[in-house]
Amino acid sequence: MSYFVDVVTEDSFYENLTLGVVKILENSPCVKNVQIDLRSACDRVALSTWEQRHCCNLSEEVRNFYASIDGFLLTWSLEIAGEEFPLGRMEVSNLASLKRFVGSKEQQAAAESRHHEGPQVPSFDPRCKLFEIAQSGESKVILADQVRSDQEEPGIWLYHPGKDQWHYLAENFTKYFRMMLVHLGLPLWQHCIVGIPVPTWVEQVFFLVGPHLLPTTVKPKESVSEILWSEGPTNVVDPAIFKNREKQQRSLKKK
Repeated sequence: MSYFVDVVTEDSFYENLTLGVVKILENSPCVKNVQIDLRSACDRVALSTWEQRHCCNLSEEVRNFYASIDGFLLTWSLEIAGEEFPLGRMEVSNLASLKRFVGSKEQQAAAESRHHEGPQVPSFDPRCKLFEIAQSGESKVILADQVRSDQEEPGIWLYHPGKDQWHYLAENFTKYFRMMLVHLGLPLWQHCIVGIPVPTWVEQVFFLVGPHLLPTTVKPKESVSEILWSEGPTNVVDPAIFKNREKQQRSLKKK
């Protein structure tokens, strides 16, 4: 009986976390093999050890996330002419892989010069901690802590190494996670958000799975972000689910 309750709790957590995205993908005729990597939570000792090692305190939302689940991975395949190709991927690195992004000396020098021109751009200053949480093609999705003096939550940025450019994605981790769900893990969706051109084959995948998410389908006077937040899903990721799961797992360990 207790085993059955545990399974229901696990299913309920992931259903709330993904906001029904799994069902949306499974109902798509060309999407196959939707899989979520089930992961346990990080204990508080591991979280504290990580913070001490990197001399950085995780924000409350990021800490609650890792206290409930050690990273996130959802993948799916696209079926074309009876053959499956693994393309879809939603990912947030696990705690052990959440390492500081320091860049090369050339990148540091370029970022420092840009930082003087615009304080919104991340720098490699010791006060600004940069951590890679995912990848988008050759680009890196970076969690940037303390980019601005008035910033309470770490912002999420896309670093494009080919042109050594920083692109702003979201003001905090929760909003980025929701954007990831809205875009269904489509290839290079972060590039579409910031206006970086994507290959033709990526556009074709968008047309098959989520044509409304492709920038070329947006009206000229409206931005992609305006479309997503005005006409997109009204449900949001409730941070309380992380706290609830943490309490449930702690109670199970005591038993």
